[in-house]
Amino acid sequence: MLLSIQEKYNDNILLEILKRYDVEKEKVIFIGGFDSYVYEFSKNDNDYILKITHSFRRSANYILGEIDWLNFMADKGLAVARAIPSIFGNFVETFGDNEAYFISILYEKAPGHLPTEADWNSSLFEEWGRITGKLHAVTKTYKSKNPTSKRNEWIDEEHLNIEKYIPSDQSIVIQKSKDLLERLKKITPGTENYGLIHGDLHFLNFTVEDGRITLFDFDDIAYNYFANDIAVILFYTYWRPLKQSDCKKSFINEFLSSFLKGYNQENHFQEEWFSQLQDFLRLRHLVQYIAFLQSVDIASLDNDEIAFMRHMEKVIEQNYLIVDFDFEMFSKQLPLNKRVR
Repeated sequence: MLLSIQEKYNDNILLEILKRYDVEKEKVIFIGGFDSYVYEFSKNDNDYILKITHSFRRSANYILGEIDWLNFMADKGLAVARAIPSIFGNFVETFGDNEAYFISILYEKAPGHLPTEADWNSSLFEEWGRITGKLHAVTKTYKSKNPTSKRNEWIDEEHLNIEKYIPSDQSIVIQKSKDLLERLKKITPGTENYGLIHGDLHFLNFTVEDGRITLFDFDDIAYNYFANDIAVILFYTYWRPLKQSDCKKSFINEFLSSFLKGYNQENHFQEEWFSQLQDFLRLRHLVQYIAFLQSVDIASLDNDEIAFMRHMEKVIEQNYLIVDFDFEMFSKQLPLNKRVR
C-alpha cells in the first residue's frame, strides 16, 4: 500500500463509506491492494468488490472516466466486472474535503476463479489472446463523453514522472529512461494501434469460468499502444508464471503462438508490433521500478530492498533484455497462413 494513503486511512473512514452501500463492517473482508484498499462482500445473493483509494492518487472525476469506459465495454459484450452505483445512485462516492478525500467504487465480482496451475495451458493462452483482441477492437469505437474525466495519455501518467521519483544520483538510469520514452513517443499513434487500454492484463486481473475469462481491475487504463498491453502480459508470463517451464524461450514461443491465435480472432496483430515489444517490456520494468520507489522510504531500506533497487537500476543502465526472446525472428518463422497483418 502506498505510504501516503496508509497514513490517512482508518476504520472510521471505512464505516462512513460502507453506509453509502448499506453494508455492515462485519460483512466485508479485506483482500489487499497496492494503491487501494480492496474489500469483498455479498449482498442480496450477489458478490461485490469495493475499492477505496485517495484523491492523492486519482481524482473522483478521473475515476468516472474509468467507469464510463468500463461500462461501455460491458455494454458492447466484453466480459468485464461492471461498476455498480451506491444506494444514492453514484458510481463514485467521496469522503473528506474538497482538497483531500477518499474515493470508493463498487464493482461486480468477476465470476469464476483466479487461474491456477491446472488452467495454465494453451487453451487459457488462446482465450487470453482472444479477450485482449476483443478489448482492443471494441475500444476503437469508444469516445469519452466528458473532457474533464478523460483518461491520461500514457506519457502523462504519474508513474512516468522520472525525475520526481528516481533519485538524482542515478543519472544514467534517468537518461536511459528518458531515451526509452523518446523512442516510444516516435511510434505514430492511430486507431489501429492506439487507444484506451487496460494496461495491466496479468493473470491476477482476470478470473476463469468454463474456459472463459472475465477481466477486472481497470485502475490503470490510459491511452496507450495496443502493443503495450501485450508486452505487459509477456512480462508477467515470463517472470511470474503460474507454472515454471524448463526453457523460458520455448515457453514464450508456445505462449505467443496460442495467444496470437486467439488475438487474431478479434483484432489484427500488426507485424511492426514485434519490433516494438522489447521497448514496451522495458517500459514495464521502468513502471515497476518507479512503483517500488513510490512505496518505500529510500532512507530506511533494508539490505534486501537495497539489493533489489540496485538490480532494477542495473537492468536499465545496461539496457538488458527484459524477456530474452527474439520476437522479430519468431514472426518470420510463422507459417504463411498464420502471419499477422
